[in-house]
Amino acid sequence: MKDRLFARIERLFDVRAFEDLWVLIAGCGSGGGQVAQHLVMSGVRNFILVDKGELEVENVIRHVCGLRYLGWRKTAAVADVIRDRNPQVEVRMFDEDILLWRGLRDEVERASVVVVGTDNEPSRYRLNEVCVETETPFTVGRVFTRGIGGEVYSFRPGEYGCLACLEGVLERTQFRDGVREIDLVSEEERQRVYDLEIEEIKDSPGLSVDIGFIAALHTRFTLDALGDAAVSRPQFMTPIDDNYLVWGNRAVHPFSRNFQMQRMILSPQDGCLVCGGGHEEEE
Repeated sequence: MKDRLFARIERLFDVRAFEDLWVLIAGCGSGGGQVAQHLVMSGVRNFILVDKGELEVENVIRHVCGLRYLGWRKTAAVADVIRDRNPQVEVRMFDEDILLWRGLRDEVERASVVVVGTDNEPSRYRLNEVCVETETPFTVGRVFTRGIGGEVYSFRPGEYGCLACLEGVLERTQFRDGVREIDLVSEEERQRVYDLEIEEIKDSPGLSVDIGFIAALHTRFTLDALGDAAVSRPQFMTPIDDNYLVWGNRAVHPFSRNFQMQRMILSPQDGCLVCGGGHEEEE
């Protein structure tokens, strides 16, 4: 069976190019779980899964793991799903809080690419700092409030700006006009829009299909980064020119139509306190 597993795509895509590379997935929720599943079906065989939570019944309607995984640690549940796709995968699991985990740097250094799928800014910035320090590429995927859209971003050491560079640039552009992540919205606005308790709002970013668009783009950015890390880039996998995309699922401000995309190239920014910067952004 293992010889036939990738038979239908081998002529289109050299899945063996990624078999020796490691991917660290920080956050095994609805987004990170989908990215993990896409990656294993693209030939990635070595995973480091990090998440401190366990699967609850409210998660199932948007997660790659179904009801039979209730009560499982999210790392173990996602590991089981990707092993079902390819029994040859190797998985390292860590049920840790990114902000407190002392082993983070060592595992980041092991990884060829880090997938940032956490749902809060402090953990993303912690990962950003460690990846900059260790010169490890990373990708980020974020879903906007109510699933109206989201954004994906890719960092390459010395080539692209870091997450701190990105946030500084976005303050001066149209790319995030009127859109915010749910954890950045005030408690009053959450209550007015959703009429739910704050804890419920934090886990209500939209439908699975809304998240799926962002997860697919996030996966594609990750595969592109893996292509750069591989001994040779897989045939027919053309490099992606842009490293930041905003995707609109629905015609809700700031998006004027369904399935709208904005994009740009972000270079290191002068004066960045994390990566040191060096150049102005190109659009």
